[in-house]
Amino acid sequence: MSVPTQDVLIVHPNEGRRAALAEVLGIHRVVAVESQVEATRRMESSAPTLIIAPPENARRFLRHVDRAAPEAVRVFVCAQSDRQGLEELVETAAEGHVFNTLDDSLTIPELGRRITNILQLRASARVTPNSRMEAGFRLLGRGYTARCLDVGNFGAALQVPMDASVGAFLPGAVLDDLHIEREGRWVLKSRRALVRHVSPVRNGAEHALRLGLSWSGSLEETSAAPLAVVRDPVSVLAALRKAVRRGSALWVHYPDTPSVQFILEAPLVDLVDGRSVLRGVNVGGCPISAGDVLNLSFEVSGQSYLGVTSVLQRGEGAVTLSVPRTLGVQNRRGLQRFRPGPDHRFLVSFSAPFSGKRMTRSVLDMSSRGLSFAIDASCEVLPAGSQLDMSLLLPDGSEVACRAEVRSVDGVSSGEGADNPLRPYRCGVRFLEVPPSVRNAVLSAFISSRNQTVADGGRFPFQDIWRMMEAAHYGFHPDYPFGGEARYLDDLERTHHQLCASGELGSSLVYNDADGVQGHVAGLRIHSRTWLVQHLAVRPGFHRQDQIAHELSALAIELGEAHEDIDFIRFSWREDNRWPSRLGTWLLRVMDSHGLSWLRHFQYMRLELDGTEPSPQGSLPAVREASDADCARLEFFLRERGEVVRVLAEDLQADQMRLEALSSRYAAHGLHRARRVFVVDGETGPLAIALQEEGSPGINLIEKTNAFWFVVLEPGHPDEAAAVRALIQRCEEHAREHGRSAVVALAADEDFKALEAAGFTSHGRFSEWFFHRSMVRRWVELFRSIFERVQRTGGEARARGRAARGKA
Repeated sequence: MSVPTQDVLIVHPNEGRRAALAEVLGIHRVVAVESQVEATRRMESSAPTLIIAPPENARRFLRHVDRAAPEAVRVFVCAQSDRQGLEELVETAAEGHVFNTLDDSLTIPELGRRITNILQLRASARVTPNSRMEAGFRLLGRGYTARCLDVGNFGAALQVPMDASVGAFLPGAVLDDLHIEREGRWVLKSRRALVRHVSPVRNGAEHALRLGLSWSGSLEETSAAPLAVVRDPVSVLAALRKAVRRGSALWVHYPDTPSVQFILEAPLVDLVDGRSVLRGVNVGGCPISAGDVLNLSFEVSGQSYLGVTSVLQRGEGAVTLSVPRTLGVQNRRGLQRFRPGPDHRFLVSFSAPFSGKRMTRSVLDMSSRGLSFAIDASCEVLPAGSQLDMSLLLPDGSEVACRAEVRSVDGVSSGEGADNPLRPYRCGVRFLEVPPSVRNAVLSAFISSRNQTVADGGRFPFQDIWRMMEAAHYGFHPDYPFGGEARYLDDLERTHHQLCASGELGSSLVYNDADGVQGHVAGLRIHSRTWLVQHLAVRPGFHRQDQIAHELSALAIELGEAHEDIDFIRFSWREDNRWPSRLGTWLLRVMDSHGLSWLRHFQYMRLELDGTEPSPQGSLPAVREASDADCARLEFFLRERGEVVRVLAEDLQADQMRLEALSSRYAAHGLHRARRVFVVDGETGPLAIALQEEGSPGINLIEKTNAFWFVVLEPGHPDEAAAVRALIQRCEEHAREHGRSAVVALAADEDFKALEAAGFTSHGRFSEWFFHRSMVRRWVELFRSIFERVQRTGGEARARGRAARGKA
């Protein structure tokens, strides 16, 4: 938090308390005195910005303050046990005096934090709206309307009609669903605000209440990501030690009363009798006892952690807590931010919603969901919740209009010099509407920020990529063998460019240098919320092969994460390909999936179609299209089998199983994607179900998007074999109807024999891993560490080889 230098006057009879407050507010110009009489003399010579005083003789003292320092912020420190002092403050407030109250029993660090928050409100500029604005909110279930008098980055002043009860607006009251509107259009909305002070005012014959409000500098971010759970004791302890080492705030509260909480001051992870414990100081005097069960929460590197702890010992302020057995983990940010490179500059322009001032700012960092820029809080007001009609200047010179919402206003360092007048803040906004041109420009800038040598493959002729694949011996695509390009290369090129131009369905990344295309990887939205990493190939013959493979793979996965509606990443490898297999199994072993990933193995099986009609197979049961009830039955079966991640990642929910929504998105870009569901009935319902994928040729080179798989819902049924043969025959007919030269099946190990008996041939066993987007950063870190190790080992080996040749 950045607060400019302020003049602070501290009045306290206790010398130790004065010195401690002066020390914690050391970044300000502080004068500490013992009595209010001495404080009055100080104010006569120099008016302070902030005055901290005890509650004794508060009314008389405030009359001196009103004369000598009318603009000063007044803070009274009064312990909750001081009944006389509290009564004095209540009577003072009843006379219309405005001040803040803090509990004197708080520890000095906590008092310092709260005073700094008050100064932050003071540091921010406040503007009077350039036109009449109305506000609305709810308090204790009742709706209120008010007039907006002024607005700052962290608060506002409202005028409420006098017919409202003064008792309802006591300092500390929480207003819900606050919004400010101009001419019927909302310009700000905040879920809650806090009443800081209230006073009666008179405007002519009109009597009203003036409310001073404050709110957080950021809006609460909701995330659809499920809560991951760390169960490994070593990982739990490592996360806790990292939080302590980095000085993260450790919050503790009762599970049933989260409003009663405190920060564990001076935390330390200690070892007692061979058992790790967490020691600290109970800041805020929250009443706890040995044996109490509490919730412990903290944030590290953009991730929120939540665990359950218990009080082992309770002393004079000191407390000893047990280390949680598990930690729930959730990403605080949905997307990673990046800083655009020099060739991808963005400018944002808009009219400030309250002052009407026209502002143009350079973008500091961004993601596909939003961006941030700098403001000067001393003269500019953009509170969290502000609605902006922005104009975004893209790197290509085009200008695009878009709507956005301010999500956070965070202080940053203003540089050296205590008297620096600048009050810089980082304003983070989220796009409410993202035009395709903006999304494509952001993704292009993201690629460039990661690697200047990697470019969008949509700008390259597909033939150049194809020849590189041939040189790299990327030969596992039976439908498209090298040497027969005259039959299908035009179709593949058309599909390639349509996917790249869509911006949302697929991407292609090319590693290009002075010698031409050296590597390639592609991403595909194979299902509504799943990003498939595919077609990785690197030209062999030089020492950077491993480095290029690493950079392309990591970037393809991060590019999938950059799509905010992608929840799962999917990639596969052939088990007879030793290096990818070793890499994939190592990552699986090291990464704790927390129930957010799914690994499967399948046989890639094909049946070549020679153009002749299939031979009759005797009497087989009838095959029909699935109904909604059949889809629901299949979803229930897969969930019951524990394949929940698969249900979510492969659109196997009953209402999404036919891919209608995904089909519409593909059709909008001239491509085809769908799914057919075939059913063979038993006595009481579906006996077996086959899912036949459909897609434009070349979306996936091994045609996973035109493959089928089946599941038997009643294993061991007497008609199981006949039902499976009927489904296989129906999928074969489907391939003939669509003019395909082969039928592709992705077969589980238990289905291998049935497909082999039907004439299918296995082309190898594959492993495929789905994992949730919350694991992407961990995956990239591990992936990078592997290739750094390989690169270092390879460099040492080359050095030894040169040394050996020199000796020879």
